[in-house]
Amino acid sequence: MQTSMSGRSKRAIAVGTLATAMAGGGLLATASAASADTAPADNDHCVTNVATGQMRCYDTFPQAISAATGGQITDAPQSPAAAVASRSFEQRINAAGRQAASTAAPLATVTLSIEYDWNYYQTTAGSNTYTGTSGCDSDGSVEWMKNNLGDSWNDRISSFKGYNGCQVRHFEHENGAGTYTTPVGQNPSMMDHGGLNNQASSIHWI
Repeated sequence: MQTSMSGRSKRAIAVGTLATAMAGGGLLATASAASADTAPADNDHCVTNVATGQMRCYDTFPQAISAATGGQITDAPQSPAAAVASRSFEQRINAAGRQAASTAAPLATVTLSIEYDWNYYQTTAGSNTYTGTSGCDSDGSVEWMKNNLGDSWNDRISSFKGYNGCQVRHFEHENGAGTYTTPVGQNPSMMDHGGLNNQASSIHWI
């Protein structure tokens, strides 16, 4: 299970324990979602809860964003590229994250970043929206980590956009090892991973 490393670590561990204890369908399960045990298609749009480790995949980008935001955003752009370019969409994602983090719900989901299969956020390939129970506070410490991207997303990411104050660092190898990207500023984006294109195996959200 991947958890946060800073003061949120106890909270994240508690979230993972609670999620493990829940029987049946997961936090983001819907009738149209692919099974967590089913490998996503190349053009699927997935949501991965970093606190629980659960991934669910959907046919469209708007369906994935609806799941990632707990139903707060149901009209996301059909095009992931349009979503990245939209300042309004970014503001809505961040606002949904603040609202989710402020609730008493132990499994609230806050969007950390959206990772894209192709560079330039191209729309014909898949995406993976990573969520936690809170965003990032820009104090330089690692808030969340995903130490193994799994078979379906290992060596696949080519572009990304961060949300809810998170800088996103992608590592060449599992467990935060090897060469890594160094984006700066809150909510950064990279349209092309350059030397790490299709090379990332783990992620830290800072």
